[in-house]
Amino acid sequence: MTSCGDSDIGNYAPIIGLESVEIVEANAGHDSLLLIKFWYEDKDGDLGLSDSDTSDQFRGFNNLVINFRAKSNGVYSPLLIKNTSIPADFDQRIPNLTPTGKNKEISGSVTVSFGVDPNEIHADTVEFDLKIVDRAFNESNIISMSDVSLKQQ
Repeated sequence: MTSCGDSDIGNYAPIIGLESVEIVEANAGHDSLLLIKFWYEDKDGDLGLSDSDTSDQFRGFNNLVINFRAKSNGVYSPLLIKNTSIPADFDQRIPNLTPTGKNKEISGSVTVSFGVDPNEIHADTVEFDLKIVDRAFNESNIISMSDVSLKQQ
């Protein structure tokens, strides 16, 4: 049995794609920021979290999941917090992107930035992968890039 007008409603996973990776150089000749820009599409528009999304299933939840790995002797391994054996956590929250109105289908671009310094990304060569998760916990595809060279201070 189906109801009238609701045949297109469902849980849709968002789709993402890599647009660009930019490295911002500081005045001293080393890199200061790594900017990753990606596009997104979501049929039901339930992307992002508002500041009030802090209870129940969204408490401590980050909807942009990103993993950096450092290259050493030709092998990639998880990027660790400096001087520890603890993997660094680069996950972030994308703000609520749901449009008002009846049509919730959305698309656009997001740019995220990461500091290139001894305390954040402290490696000469990294690779990353990222995905986004909507409010229904549908995961997007994964985008990635290898051999990103960084000039450390």
